[in-house]
Amino acid sequence: MRSIFNAFGRLQRFRILAAITLVYVLGFLLTRVGLLFWFTDWRQLRFADWLNVIQTGLRFDLLIALLGIQVQLWHFTWIGQRWLKARPSRWFIEFCWLVAFCFVPLFAIIESLFFTEFDGRLNYIAFEYLVYPTEVCCNLWQSFPIIELTSFVVLFGGGTWWVLRRRFHRVLENQMPLRQRVGVFAGVWTLIGGLWLTSGMGSMSVTTNRTANECAGNGVYSFLYHAWSCHFDYEQLYLAIKPEIAAAEIRQRVITAADKWHENSQNPFDRTVRQAEPRRDWNVVIVLEESLGSDFIGALGDDRGLTPCLDKLASQGLLFDNFFATGNRTARALEAVTASLPPIPTESILKRNHSQHVYTLAHVLADRGYNRLFMTAGRGVFDGVKSFMTANGFNRFVEQKDFVNPAFVNAWGVSDEDLFNKALTELDGLHDEGQPFLACLLTVSNHLPFTYPDGRIDRPSSEQTRENAVRYADWSIGQFFDKVGEHAWKKNTLFVVMGDHGARVYGSQLFPMKSYRVPVLMLGPDDFGKGTRCSTLACTLDIAPTVMGLLGGDYRSIFYGRDVLRLPPEQGYALMQHNHDVALLTADQRLVVLDARRQAWVYTFDPKTFALKPEKLPSKDRVQATAAFFQTAYRLYYDERLFPTVDSASIADASESRSAAIARASHAMPAKRL
Repeated sequence: MRSIFNAFGRLQRFRILAAITLVYVLGFLLTRVGLLFWFTDWRQLRFADWLNVIQTGLRFDLLIALLGIQVQLWHFTWIGQRWLKARPSRWFIEFCWLVAFCFVPLFAIIESLFFTEFDGRLNYIAFEYLVYPTEVCCNLWQSFPIIELTSFVVLFGGGTWWVLRRRFHRVLENQMPLRQRVGVFAGVWTLIGGLWLTSGMGSMSVTTNRTANECAGNGVYSFLYHAWSCHFDYEQLYLAIKPEIAAAEIRQRVITAADKWHENSQNPFDRTVRQAEPRRDWNVVIVLEESLGSDFIGALGDDRGLTPCLDKLASQGLLFDNFFATGNRTARALEAVTASLPPIPTESILKRNHSQHVYTLAHVLADRGYNRLFMTAGRGVFDGVKSFMTANGFNRFVEQKDFVNPAFVNAWGVSDEDLFNKALTELDGLHDEGQPFLACLLTVSNHLPFTYPDGRIDRPSSEQTRENAVRYADWSIGQFFDKVGEHAWKKNTLFVVMGDHGARVYGSQLFPMKSYRVPVLMLGPDDFGKGTRCSTLACTLDIAPTVMGLLGGDYRSIFYGRDVLRLPPEQGYALMQHNHDVALLTADQRLVVLDARRQAWVYTFDPKTFALKPEKLPSKDRVQATAAFFQTAYRLYYDERLFPTVDSASIADASESRSAAIARASHAMPAKRL
């Protein structure tokens, strides 16, 4: 430290800030190196990749370090020697030193923990979580050794402060003219300006390894960037095409020859879907299982025996084995399942401010006389779930506070068995009202800290692991279906059991495909689809149209999704969003990715290994099709046109009496649809 002071001798009092800046930069550098060794297959990185990651990261680190000393920089520049030596000033300065030295290890720990869960730097997910301190703080407390980690931060920061404070105070004794202080101040801000203009999120992409690119960034910069820019202007940042061409692209894919297109509607995809099968008013129960990726399911190839109950159910119904989630957050699944809308980067529409009039599956079934229930095991305020669902078609909402004496509660809400037991009571009540019903059930148990009631499952260890949480989730869904058979409404109900997204985002791929594949299982009346599979490529925004296809009858739609059971396999596709990248996967195993730098990439996807092989520049047709989905979804959302135009025909359809709807007989699903 003495040599550092001597090297910056002419800086006088600003030598202190130079030393603190160096501590910041070294802390960020060591964190980066640790992340590289821990989370990347660093042996596959070339020496040039290492250099690019380190030098790019140092530029971010220096920028954040210089911004981090701003309070003291202003204080040292504009406070004269007399006031600088005063007791209040010294107390304030020492507090700033202590905060700086504690921040370095604290942020290294935060970055490591976040990287463990999301395989990336702090991003808009971290910013979102700050809005929910109850869940986040309880989750951290239950998942990590907080006391030990906090003790380390205090000991490191406090020890460094205690060792250096006297040397720092001696430096403050030196006089420094105002003109010289202003020169240093101007020099620092000139350097900040240069770094600001030459550093950006795009400059993190220095290798073909996604995880290494994340390490090249800086967590503070990334966090502030995403907190500031959570609303991306899609049309400014992504490749876009003419609106009329984009609309025509989507109509070509979602509107069939049998449908009636409402050409004069405010929504360019507004149509009445014509279906040959007669209308059947089955109840619909959609179960969204937290973080249940396909890689846990025995029926889909896993050999760990984690899901015996789901595997048994799969033999009794129709299993979709080529479904992909549209995103890696629960909110993304909810918008896709209910509204059949492509994922707009970066936030789900559940948390955006134009979501009070969005057409959903609940609206469609409301027109058929259905009751609509949404149940979550957590708090309705989280991710804006309650406000979105109650504004957009659901007439009953049940959340954590509505559970009386639950068997088990953790940071995220009540256990899966509590959710399912209360759901049985709720569904009995809806059945007693004499109307068909739609119910969406959202579980939370398969999530850090992976806690659940004791004595429910046989487990190889008592550790709080993801595998044990999956075992418990599977046990709970098995208990639910065992009890469902005792209820009168079961014989007239279509069940959809699905993962909301994969367990976590991992791997070095620029787009981690394995984390997006999810199971979808449908069980219906009269042994519907028993023991069959559908391998058509699809994604979660196809759930609502597929459900409506099984219910039969005509219905009004603006959905982007399609009925997977009516779809020729060669026409299947899946839409996905990862951080700020959006993608379209087609049945020929080509993945087109659009990023926020107005660039497009194409990869060949291997469905067995989930590997992505870069190809040459994508064709114009592929880019145009990909851009059309996300561009139109963005524009329709912010123009508030995600609702069909009400005309006289739709009013006449909606006025059909409730008694006529209830009186309709249910019909078995014809075998030809499978």
